[in-house]
Amino acid sequence: MASPSTPVAPERPDSGGPVPADRAARLRARAAAARGSFVTALRPALPAISGYLAARVVNLVVLALMAHAAHKPFWSMVGSWDGKWFRDIADYGYVDKLPVSPAGKPYWVNVEFFPGYPYLVRVVSWVTGLGSLNAGMVVTFASGAVAAWGVYALGRELTKSHRTATLFAVLWGVAPGAMVLTMVYSEALFMAFASWGLLAIVRRQWTAATVLCILAGLTRNTAVALVAALGIAALQVVLAKREDGTRVGLLAPEARRPVVATLLAPLGVLGFLFWVAVIGRRWDAWMWIQDKAFNLRFDFGVSTVQMMNKYLTHLGKPIYVVTTFVIILSVALMIWSFRDRRVPLPVHVYGGLVMVLALTTSNGWFFQSKPRFMLPAFTIVLPLAVLMAKWPRAVAASVVAAGAAFSGWYVGYLVYVVNTNP
Repeated sequence: MASPSTPVAPERPDSGGPVPADRAARLRARAAAARGSFVTALRPALPAISGYLAARVVNLVVLALMAHAAHKPFWSMVGSWDGKWFRDIADYGYVDKLPVSPAGKPYWVNVEFFPGYPYLVRVVSWVTGLGSLNAGMVVTFASGAVAAWGVYALGRELTKSHRTATLFAVLWGVAPGAMVLTMVYSEALFMAFASWGLLAIVRRQWTAATVLCILAGLTRNTAVALVAALGIAALQVVLAKREDGTRVGLLAPEARRPVVATLLAPLGVLGFLFWVAVIGRRWDAWMWIQDKAFNLRFDFGVSTVQMMNKYLTHLGKPIYVVTTFVIILSVALMIWSFRDRRVPLPVHVYGGLVMVLALTTSNGWFFQSKPRFMLPAFTIVLPLAVLMAKWPRAVAASVVAAGAAFSGWYVGYLVYVVNTNP
């Protein structure tokens, strides 16, 4: 018989002893610790998230006022234009073959739009019972809040300043094209992946960065900028010098994870493009649809410059003059942001490449959409956030409020007055 000092082995789980209770207690403790960690991480970002959501409310108020003035529907407009395509995919899925005219030209077709956002809308609609319009708004608002948190976290990582990071997130949320963050559009979800993905790249958390790059690639083709940022970060590891002066090299153990991450990161974008190629029976099917059906193609920015020159020197719709000045201001912000050497190179690469993609795509019918295309280049507003952090709070708040009203008016004017895609 064991003495009081003799260790007694714990009973087996199937014996009805105390181990299951102990295990349950450990699980509860771990869950409580996880909740505590989540709350601790979230609490500093609450002002940024609150400011972002307040901007969305301002957007909706402005849109409602413009709808009333134009005697047009309000709520349905948040699901208009691209939103109709996303809702169609959420409700019915993709086509199984590409419709082509007798002349061999593709018609407008929903495989132009990446699946991440509409399929998430479908899941939310199935779980909640909401229609695709309302489910889309749930996804947009929730994704935008997560994105604002990610932008804040990246700003805090780069500047070590709570106020600058808060302004960084809110300024992105009131950019001229930000009204689409209050519509059934995919930018908010993409930004949720891109902001946290860029933070993972800066921290060299390779697994998280890979997963977020893949998810971003399933949401928008702009993810190639995030993949490029990851590739640059991996290259920095490969080219880094050890203490003995030798370079790490491509095959070194410390380079293995970043190299593998770079190889896996494009799978989201490439996987969808491959699927479209299969159903379209041509390797460039997605690019072919973009070019021939949606009038979007790479032209080195020639058409952007031509359109800007046209609206600065000829009489035309005032909204396009506004678009031109938004582009000029955005390019100036990008150049200003590049001057900050404290910001890691992958962050500059991401922001710069998003701007290049936005401005070198031929305009066709979408010149007014340039502010929306530039919206994922959130990194370019960081120097402005650093500057505004030194201003009196009332002045900074006034600028932010004006930005929220302007972003609502800009898109509202496009959909209600010009009757075009924002």
